[in-house]
Amino acid sequence: MTDDAVALSHFARLAALDPLLPAGARLVGDDPVEAPGAVGYSFSDVSEPTTAIWGAARTHTLRLRLATGSDAELGGLLDEWEKRLAASCTPGDRDESAVVRLASRDSVALRELVFRGFATATVIAVRPAGRSSPPARPGNKIRPAEPSDIPALTELSVELHSHAAQYGMVTDRPYARELLETSVREAVEAGDGLTMVAEQDGEVIGLVEAMVGERAAWMKGMTSASPAAYIAKLFVRPDVRASGVGGALVTDVHAKLDERGVSATLLEHVLHNEFSTPFWYRHGYRPLWTTWQRRPAVR
Repeated sequence: MTDDAVALSHFARLAALDPLLPAGARLVGDDPVEAPGAVGYSFSDVSEPTTAIWGAARTHTLRLRLATGSDAELGGLLDEWEKRLAASCTPGDRDESAVVRLASRDSVALRELVFRGFATATVIAVRPAGRSSPPARPGNKIRPAEPSDIPALTELSVELHSHAAQYGMVTDRPYARELLETSVREAVEAGDGLTMVAEQDGEVIGLVEAMVGERAAWMKGMTSASPAAYIAKLFVRPDVRASGVGGALVTDVHAKLDERGVSATLLEHVLHNEFSTPFWYRHGYRPLWTTWQRRPAVR
């Protein structure tokens, strides 16, 4: 099959599996990878080890198209990619990863990733607008974040990042606090009312941060829904968890997004996080994309 024929078959399959997946887009890159019935490109992202807080400092990503989604197609493509990784990666380097993202419902050949040492890492989940959530418990004060909240929001963001790092995708770095503080400041100063805090006795105990418009533009290729929003962050202080604070934050931000005409809201969570996975699916989300990672990229 030609590359175009593979792509047409690939996107026809995905449309039948999940209507919220995006329409077809041509793969473009400098390092093509091909196998019978499959085509892909390998992309490498190299960052400064001190500042790569969202993953390994050297991340190699395979973007792929599979005509039928069979074991032979995915396995063959992975084997061809392995040759490139073996030639360019340092065996045993824990700051180097190989990453593949597949539609969550495209599951026929996933064992081929398992056989090659990949593990599920994160999920991009989706909530169609208007989907119901558990009722929020009364008694939680939720309000838009203000510039005076930035120090407290930075502390919560650092704690969230440190917790996520234990699952092996994001990475603790010396400058994580500085980078997270910059991100918090940008979110608060955006002035769109979508960074919210939970307050108790005058103290910030939780936050949620959502993005729309240009701030969420990177998601345009992730879903057919438009316009889409992105929840970048939710965290509640551990000593007040299970008290309804997280639910109140999410209920409030969902209401604001629905009012703005958002068709779907996306977020990315660590699949194995014992808190986030059950929480998000109670609040109307479901898996859309699953990210598989092998770290080190070459063992």
